[in-house]
Amino acid sequence: MKSRFSSDSIFIQTDSQFWNDQWIQMKESDFKEDYFLIYSHNKKIYKNKVFKRHGPIIKKVKKNGLELWCDITNAMIETIQIQHVGLGLRITKNSYCLELFGYIDGWFKELKKFCIQKQIKNLYIISNKLGCGNFADVHRLIRKSDQKEFAVKIYDKKSHKFDSECIIKELEILRKMDHTNVITVLETFESQKSVFIVTELLNSGNLDHILSKTILTEDDAIKGIFKIIDALTYIHSKGVIHRDIKPENILFRKPNLEEMVISDFGLAEYHNDEGQYKYHRCGTVGNMAPEILKDQSYDYKADCYSVGIIFYQMLTQVQSPFIVEDYQETIQRNEQGLIDFSVVKSSSAVVNLLKQMLELDPYKRCSLQQARSNIIFKKFNRQTIIIKRKRFYQDQTASSYSSRSSSIYQSPMNQPSPPLPISPTYKYIGLQNLCSIPLRLRSNDRKLIPSPNKCNSGANSATLQLKLKNKNSNFKINQKNNITGMYSSICSNKAN
Repeated sequence: MKSRFSSDSIFIQTDSQFWNDQWIQMKESDFKEDYFLIYSHNKKIYKNKVFKRHGPIIKKVKKNGLELWCDITNAMIETIQIQHVGLGLRITKNSYCLELFGYIDGWFKELKKFCIQKQIKNLYIISNKLGCGNFADVHRLIRKSDQKEFAVKIYDKKSHKFDSECIIKELEILRKMDHTNVITVLETFESQKSVFIVTELLNSGNLDHILSKTILTEDDAIKGIFKIIDALTYIHSKGVIHRDIKPENILFRKPNLEEMVISDFGLAEYHNDEGQYKYHRCGTVGNMAPEILKDQSYDYKADCYSVGIIFYQMLTQVQSPFIVEDYQETIQRNEQGLIDFSVVKSSSAVVNLLKQMLELDPYKRCSLQQARSNIIFKKFNRQTIIIKRKRFYQDQTASSYSSRSSSIYQSPMNQPSPPLPISPTYKYIGLQNLCSIPLRLRSNDRKLIPSPNKCNSGANSATLQLKLKNKNSNFKINQKNNITGMYSSICSNKAN
């Protein structure tokens, strides 16, 4: 049946057909078979037909035995109802649609993860803002049917910073993820003005907040970093480099180290053998692999370096080994990999692994798979590690907002000369925020912005206090008020 995808949609696929007869490499046993009523335009009646589904792939067999299939990724999906026929499912892709009638609940529940829906306000109430940025805002979302809460990332399509290509890639990557320690995307909506990505609601803070108020033992640090390594190893198995691993992007479902979740795939990219990417220089100063700042080729080991920085922070309670008072010097220290391992008061086995993960030469640096099999993780057990926290006065709220949690997309075309351009909105907010700004530059435009060691221009600096506050072991988190601000860490902000 012919239909029409909204002309203002970013998901139109004009170069693809609805049904294809080319062979696809998928096991027949992977497909689930169901009977549906479909309308026959020739006979003007509804008839039973068998359809098979696996993920976003739907298959059918014609009378002559020819097997046809369609990939409904980013197709529009909606429920419909026709008198005397009942409830049905309409899947629209480009100018064609497929209408199925029958028991469609199971199919709709599975397919809505891969498809696009309209009219989000018919199903949800968009509540208070949890985080904001130049590119996207995150709001609390309440489902009308059962009052269950979710999070929704809202992109303004009218903004000059809107990048449909990056959103489609982020969605594609998120849909591949199925791991308990990786954020889960549930469904996607699109209106004339916005794109909405619905995810689970994580309301127990982020790792940056926890580290600022918690003393972790060596065993706790080992158990916590194992969870991150395990999740990232899974992400890499899907051919994806995260490129923005930092404490602000490690969220918690519950306040214990077993419930850490890697979020914010706004800078994630598929690995390629050449090690060159459309947006090459990506990440957050203080957590980036040196080869990225040097504009060299890089691979999965760039993420391993960032995990090593987190491990260093968990063991030392220091924000980053590279951050100093002057921002330009911070960039240079990050590029040169200047790390003081003498402050790590841990066992020799732990220090040795840390040095392997933070090796300056990526060819000598260990991979995450090698780190995961290290001897220090053999004693790892799966008991829940309850995080001990420092007490606060009753009038203080433990917010999980971190000033280093904003993710910014930098367009190289309109930027001044500093190696890592800073949005004017961050001009006077201090060194801690300046070092938090991730960057994404096109490979062809990297020459417009020189490397840090070739640039003499400085950036705003502020006094950075690295002294640790006195830490007790009984901090009680206010989870109800803690959520506001946390989602700044998963807002992929963009600044031109």
